[in-house]
Amino acid sequence: MATLATHVHVTDADGVSHVIGPADEVPEWAQALITNPKAWLEPPSPRESTPVAPPAKKAAPAKRAAPRRKAGGGDAAVSGD
Repeated sequence: MATLATHVHVTDADGVSHVIGPADEVPEWAQALITNPKAWLEPPSPRESTPVAPPAKKAAPAKRAAPRRKAGGGDAAVSGD
């Protein structure tokens, strides 16, 4: 059985935060999320039945279009005849 050496804060799939301590039984979903080896007094045994999905990648920001130039050139000489 996996045993923690200290208290840890873990957020579940629903976004709810949990505090788990050395006296608590660590749920399987939380065991997969606690990756710091110093947090464990007795680390959990590896299991193939509880794969952890990688965190979702953030979408790349949308590219902005280049500013449009005004018609007429702007640098053309103005004739004042």
